[in-house]
Amino acid sequence: MLTWEALSALASLFSSVAVLAAVIVALRQVRVGAEQVEHLRRATQLEGTMKVFAMMASPEQEVGRRFIRLELAERMNDPRFRADAARGPMAPVPGEHPEFAVLRLMEMVGTYVKHGLLDEEIVFDYWVPPILSTWRSLEASGIIGIHRASLSDALWENFEHLYHRAAAYSERRGQHVFVGALTPPPAAEARPAEAAGE
Repeated sequence: MLTWEALSALASLFSSVAVLAAVIVALRQVRVGAEQVEHLRRATQLEGTMKVFAMMASPEQEVGRRFIRLELAERMNDPRFRADAARGPMAPVPGEHPEFAVLRLMEMVGTYVKHGLLDEEIVFDYWVPPILSTWRSLEASGIIGIHRASLSDALWENFEHLYHRAAAYSERRGQHVFVGALTPPPAAEARPAEAAGE
């Protein structure tokens, strides 16, 4: 026959087992819920990334980046063009300054990356060359300095943040991005056979 103490001990044991089982089920549910939230976050981030990539690959952006790389430095020698540029991205006649569309989009992408709304690894895996070459060309042309001197020293800070993060990403992977005449590639080292005159 079971004594009252033994019966009470068994009831406590069963209660403990039931509580343990409930804790295990709750932990599993939390893990499943966290996985679902992470899946939803990644799906949302993928959708946003795809939209940003489409914007970055748009004809307007391609024309703007080509203008920055090939024509902007020369156009900055024109006093009227330079004066328009100093007034900022909203002042010029549409089409006169294709660099402003690129600056605005890269500032937006930089903001999203800075705040974790876009995964920088995905952005940089595909877009490092245009990010680095565009920033370097803009800086070399003087337009970044002109904007900061005439409008705000914080102008384009998120694009600059994007540039520095992209440069660090590129360096970690041993990648080198050159900007035409602005940054010549390093001289190729002579191979031992060539050095020996073979």
